[in-house]
Order: sequence, then structure tokens, then C-alpha cells
Amino acid sequence: MSSTVRNNDELYNRHYNILHTRMKQFSKSIGATSGEVLFLGSFVLNFMLGKLIHVFSSQEAVYNYYNDKRNILNQFFVKKGWAWTTVVIVVFYILILRSKHPKVQSQQEKIRLLRNGLIKYSIMTFWWVLFTQWCFGLPIMDKVFVWTGGKCQKVAEKELLRHFPGALKDKFFSPSSDGESFEASSITSYTCRKLKGAWTGGHDPSGHVFLLVHSSLYLFLETSQFWGSWPSFFGSARNLCGKLRRVPADQSAEPKSKLAQVVDFFHGTPHFIVFLLLSLWWFMLLMTNIYFHSLAEKLVGLLFAYAGALLVYYLPRYLGSSRIST
Repeated sequence: MSSTVRNNDELYNRHYNILHTRMKQFSKSIGATSGEVLFLGSFVLNFMLGKLIHVFSSQEAVYNYYNDKRNILNQFFVKKGWAWTTVVIVVFYILILRSKHPKVQSQQEKIRLLRNGLIKYSIMTFWWVLFTQWCFGLPIMDKVFVWTGGKCQKVAEKELLRHFPGALKDKFFSPSSDGESFEASSITSYTCRKLKGAWTGGHDPSGHVFLLVHSSLYLFLETSQFWGSWPSFFGSARNLCGKLRRVPADQSAEPKSKLAQVVDFFHGTPHFIVFLLLSLWWFMLLMTNIYFHSLAEKLVGLLFAYAGALLVYYLPRYLGSSRIST
């Protein structure tokens, strides 16, 4: 028995060492830390988990509250995803600049942090705009849909005249083959939904997947340099929970308010607010992977999200290391 256990341990250690070595090699090749590689890979794991849940769960478990696009998390958070991302990164920078973190001690370091942060935020915002809002006409995700044969169909004339009066109707729309509705291939998916039309016929890259992964990558890669170890992170959270539950021994003493304790915690652990939004985004990505879009459409959204992070965070590292090596 002992020899079997020893052999299993040796096999486990050998496989672990191989995996660890391969991960280090891959991390080095793209200029990423092991933690970043794990985070990048977590979205692939999310895809696989969502697919497994969809395939093997009962219909009652698969189709529920989260399958309704009107659920509060989707309407209040995901639909305003980049706005929430902006709020969180602004709060994070305020907390970091007010903290005594060793990387932002001098005025020069603070100015450099803000300058680099503003540049990266601007580029990532521009990439979000290009993919989801506008790219010299239709956004990229809608261009892909139209280029693959998609269009907005089944638009009622009443809705059309309400939003496209006069000559605009004839400029963008043509009668459908059924003779009772209109269709167009040069309007955005947002406009099509506004007209209560059907966005059908093409490959529809998932804007939800793009937004959630794009926002998550930006938040993590922008703030990870300030994250401490996971044990200290969760230890701080446990200490806060303990303080909030604890009843002071001296009831006559003026206890520190719970709000003040929470504020102190965020000042000491500014990345906790990032962690909260990342957790919500990962959960909502899982809901998207379970309920919406085909695998190919979600994969395209994922690849475009990866592209933004590679451009802003990894390409400069690669170019920098290339200069050093030459």
C-alpha cells in the first residue's frame, strides 16, 4: 500500500513539475506572469463550464431567472458595464493615491501612474467603442454580422415611420419579401432592437462576452501590480467581517462605526472593489455562456477582447524585451 501511495505521489509531482514548467515557458513567451496566464485561462474555463451546465442540467435548471435578459443584474450592471468599470477604476486610483503603497510614494510616481493609467484607459475605451458602438459606421460586431449575410428584418412600418421619417426610411430600408415589413443591412443592432426588428441571418459576435472579458482583463491587468498575496487579501476580509460582528467588551466606550471600519478596509485593500466587480463579471459571463449565443459567436467576442489586452499590455512588454535582447 505504501509503495502504491509513494508511486502516486511521484507521478503527481512529475506531472505538476511538467505543467509548472510549461506554464512558465508560455508565460515567458508572451511576457505574462503565472497569475496573468491563469486569469486569461479562466475565461476558457468559464466557456467550458457554461457548456457543461447547459448540456447536462435539466431544462428547469437551465432556463430560469438569468435566462431573462430583463433580469436586474443584466439591466443595471452588464448593460452599463463600461460605466461600472470606469467608476471602479477611478475609485481604485483615488484609494491608491491616498494610500502609502510603496510604488506611489513620490509625486513623480503618482504623476507617472496617472499618465500611464489615462493612456491605457483611453485606448481600452476606444477599442470598446470600435467593437460595440461605432467604427466609421457600424461597430465591428455589427460589421461582422452584416458581412456574413445578416440584416435587420421584420420591422413594422409604424415603428419605422416613428424613427425614420420621410426620405430616411427609403435611404436605409427596403420592403421585405413578405410585403408587410421592412429590412435593412446598414443599421446597428441597437437600432434594430429599438425598431423591434429581428436581427437575423449572419454571424453575431457576442457583445456581452466581449464587454465582460474586455472589462475584466482591463481591471485585472491595470491593478494587479498593487495586489498583495491571496492569503493576506482574504485574511483582511475575514478580519473585517469579524470586526463587524464583534460586540465591544466596553459598552461605555465609543466604538468605531461599522461604516468607518469598512472605509478603513477599502483604504488598506483598494483592490477589493476590483475583486467584487471581477467576480460579478465572471458570474455574468457564465450566465451568458449557459444561455445565449452559439459557441462560435461567443468565441469571436472572446478573441476580440483578448486582442485589446494584447495590444495595450503585452505588445509593449514584447517590444521592450526585444529591444533589450538586441
